[in-house]
Amino acid sequence: MILSELKIHHLRNISSVHLGLSPRFNFIFGPNGSGKTSIIEGLYLLSCGHSFRSREISPIISYEQPSLTVFARSQQEETISIQKSYSEATQIKLNNQFCSTTSQLAYALPCQIFYADIFQIIDAGPSVRRSLLDWGLFHVKHNYHSIWKEYRRVLKQRNALLKQHAPHIHFIPWNKQLGLLANQLHLLREEYFNQWEQAFITVLSELSDLDCTITYYKGWDKKNSGKDLEHILSECFTSDLQKSYTQYGPHQADIVIEINHNKAKQVLSRGQQKVVLISLRLAQANLLQQDCLYLIDDLPAELDEDHQKKIMDYLAKRTGQYVITSTNHPSPFISAISSQEYLLYQINEGILNQR
Repeated sequence: MILSELKIHHLRNISSVHLGLSPRFNFIFGPNGSGKTSIIEGLYLLSCGHSFRSREISPIISYEQPSLTVFARSQQEETISIQKSYSEATQIKLNNQFCSTTSQLAYALPCQIFYADIFQIIDAGPSVRRSLLDWGLFHVKHNYHSIWKEYRRVLKQRNALLKQHAPHIHFIPWNKQLGLLANQLHLLREEYFNQWEQAFITVLSELSDLDCTITYYKGWDKKNSGKDLEHILSECFTSDLQKSYTQYGPHQADIVIEINHNKAKQVLSRGQQKVVLISLRLAQANLLQQDCLYLIDDLPAELDEDHQKKIMDYLAKRTGQYVITSTNHPSPFISAISSQEYLLYQINEGILNQR
């Protein structure tokens, strides 16, 4: 879905904005706190059903307002909207039809977000990197989501038994189910990861000369002994019982990011890390079967002019729709693309003007 129109009402410091969107590049610039990131946030809400800055409702609804609304229209006259309020459940509509799950939004409007917390992919624990892997599989392997949901259901049952200190015999059927589902998930993840890894190497080579590698760990059998998960769960039963949770399985998977066999966060500068992480996300989008919406908040931050130029030159050659923010006028970015391919907006204190 390529968006042509966006309306936001009562989102943080934005009372009301209505803007047209270029199918290619949309630049929004203004001082810190002016509302740039709030526009990015509104678009992200349309794709994911929640904010990337807070899962709480109160911080994102404007002061003394009962609700917020975000609405967008596509080039094909499709519509998508979301309303969040204090008093009612979130209302989501696709083409004026109510949606029951946020996954319907994600399928309709695939979205990649690049913002200050992108460094959490390197800095935080495995769950953040797993979510990146899951995003790609959700969009590329459409049976993945249902298998992952079933795995989590069975895992929840097993963890409940562990907390009850149930006897080992009660775990045998759950271990078997987890083992079967884990194998299905691993095969899908491994196939996707191999494609993602190759795409990542290609993108990174265009943006930098860094020799960075990514490695997939499935969540069990780290020493590659050949043991399946069912066998490992049986072996680790006493330890799981003591800790009251399941220590091994796809829910413990990870993506290891390294350079010359050292963890990336230990040897790379913040700017180099950002280039690697942008490459990871762009590589994922390259594997999609449809165009993606790219939300890039404060692109210049942490990047030198050379890497800024390389990234913009790369994006200019790609398909997809981009919304890019910066504190200063984005003239260095605009020089990489034709005047027919972008719209330029300036925002100050929540007021937006086209330039």
